Amino acid sequence: MANGVLFTQKRSVNTLRYSVVVLLALAFTFPLLYLVSGSLMTLNEVTVYPPKLLPTTINLQNYVDAMQVMTPRIFGNTFFFTFGILILQLILSFSAGFALAKMPFKYAATVVGLFAIPVFLPTNVSIIPLYLVTYKLHLLDTWGGMILPIVGSTAFGTLLFRQFLVNFPDNLVDAARIDGASWPRVLFQVVLPLARPPIASYAAVTFLTAWNMYIWPLMVGHTDNLKVATVQLAPLIAGGVGFYGKIPPNVTYAAALLSALPVTLFFLWAQRWFINAIAGTGNDS
Repeated sequence: MANGVLFTQKRSVNTLRYSVVVLLALAFTFPLLYLVSGSLMTLNEVTVYPPKLLPTTINLQNYVDAMQVMTPRIFGNTFFFTFGILILQLILSFSAGFALAKMPFKYAATVVGLFAIPVFLPTNVSIIPLYLVTYKLHLLDTWGGMILPIVGSTAFGTLLFRQFLVNFPDNLVDAARIDGASWPRVLFQVVLPLARPPIASYAAVTFLTAWNMYIWPLMVGHTDNLKVATVQLAPLIAGGVGFYGKIPPNVTYAAALLSALPVTLFFLWAQRWFINAIAGTGNDS
């Protein structure tokens, strides 16, 4: 009898717990679900009151129209901007983290402390000085001005890789050094193959951050040749001028989903290593 009561209570608690989780999941995902639904509606359906949650018919023409706004040139610019930042930051951060963790030198602790300072500073503090330096170097409206100032913000990545590499086995590094391997060879042939979890974690976060960056590309890249997806999308919210005179909201929804698709695919590709790194296992299998 007692076991039956305990079983009933446990089942009730589990039911309540799962119900709360499902409700919270629906609350958090509802905006995304409505975005997908709205991107498949006609203009009349998406502007009707009270709002409709589901389209009467699937209207894929919205995505065809959205591709006239989010052109291949826009996506090409965004990929170039994002991967330029990702690759250069990854090289600098990983190399600096390795040096701080495995190449002992005087005042290494002080250098680590200096790297920690920018992590706690808000972006708004540095964006105006950064713009002035870019202007003085005549890098406005250039890819160098778009990418290089952001690449210099490597404090978070350096500390991330340094923390991982501090726990990296010293005997592997020492064995490679005894065999005559140079520091670059140790870095790229010994450490790099075993550091895929933190690299994937950092790549996922950096890719997402760079892809969604808006203020800096808007300030520095004024020409259409440098325009990225976020800068192209922002005016659509206010009914930006386009091939309809004004872009309707259903096409705007479709354009937003097209812009989010590369980030989603990249995260799905990197999630295995991303989760392993968060769990601290260091295992990529």
